Amino acid sequence: MAKGLKSVFLWSAVGLAALIALVFVAAAVVGYFSAQGSLDEDRAIVWIMGAFVVLIMVGSMAAGAAWMRSIDEAAREAHKAAWYWGGSGGMAVGGVLLCMATLPQAGAIRIPSWLDGRTDPAAYAATGAFGMMLLMLIGYTVVWAWWWITRMRE
Repeated sequence: MAKGLKSVFLWSAVGLAALIALVFVAAAVVGYFSAQGSLDEDRAIVWIMGAFVVLIMVGSMAAGAAWMRSIDEAAREAHKAAWYWGGSGGMAVGGVLLCMATLPQAGAIRIPSWLDGRTDPAAYAATGAFGMMLLMLIGYTVVWAWWWITRMRE
């Protein structure tokens, strides 16, 4: 294991556990006050979920930066190449699909929402964003594997 990687894993686990505990406490407080009628539950859930997601993203960026500092140069180069070429390639595929979706004929295609059958615009936007991220991750994985396979032969 790379030097410093144990620390990254330990702090990531501690941060995640603290975040889960914080969300549990926040949910209990919201449940208590909404049962008394002094708090709008729907509004509170939006704020708690928003704060939770922001903290997860900030924590992910911090853990990712610490992890990138702890790996060797070859691994860093593999990930940079995979994100540039694979992520860009996946986004290009998604871009073609996005442009094709603007055609009037695309109105006849029924794409199910991945959010429990919701049909509102936000659900479709989230479905499209998830699809784009999925294409980028597939491209990343392919290029990352190709990068390592070609270097292992040398």
